[in-house]
Amino acid sequence: MKATTLITNVMILLTAIVGCSKDEATGPQQGTTGTLKVLMVDAPAAYDAVNIVIDSVEAHVTQSDTIKGWTTLNRTSKTYDLLKLANGASAVIGSAVLPAGKYSQIRLFIGSGSNVVVSGITNALTVPSGAQSGLKLNINADIQADMTYELVLDFDANKSIEANNNKYNLKPTIRTVAIATTGIISGTISPAVAHPTIWAIAALDSFSTVADTAGIFKLAYLDPGTYSVRILPKDQTAYRDTLLTGKVVTAGATLSLETIILTNK
Repeated sequence: MKATTLITNVMILLTAIVGCSKDEATGPQQGTTGTLKVLMVDAPAAYDAVNIVIDSVEAHVTQSDTIKGWTTLNRTSKTYDLLKLANGASAVIGSAVLPAGKYSQIRLFIGSGSNVVVSGITNALTVPSGAQSGLKLNINADIQADMTYELVLDFDANKSIEANNNKYNLKPTIRTVAIATTGIISGTISPAVAHPTIWAIAALDSFSTVADTAGIFKLAYLDPGTYSVRILPKDQTAYRDTLLTGKVVTAGATLSLETIILTNK
């Protein structure tokens, strides 16, 4: 091989090595980012449907001012019927890869077109200007490198909607909780035709859901603690209420109850 050819090949190889090193140095570094996923759920409410339009979702990093430090998790506008997000069902409303660190707030932009359906009639849902410009919810999310942090927004439709002379106003009541810190109570009600509402009642709070057509229910995203489970049949003239006490919920676990058989009145 000629000397000039050898020198040329060496220079090409060195250029390639330097190029690769530069790309690796400027690309994403392993261990510096994690994923924040935001889900939305709801409890039963006395409406046919509660349709909320969410235009975008953002997260705010701790140790930044209120103007800066916001990262967009989702910018695709979508309508969610809150009443379909019960009995263990949920919807992902935003997800993104973020720099690892602590995040202090979630901001929801609620769009126009939200409505509530009552007795088959669709009524406009008035959204306060504050929610339209960004409804802020305090959180305490520690996004760790190469990990996914799942956050649940528990939207209480009954408490969030105010009705006055057939006009409906939205005043969002939303609980935020990390999935990893919560547990579940599940079970089956017999007979399923009782269409019961099931409550998990703790010292400071209560949660509810409605069993499906097979009588199966799931009370998800419960804070750890001891609960009483109360079953309220829809037909109060046919079946008795049932109360179960001392049900302990632990984080990351599901407490599966034996089939609950309702007694006739």
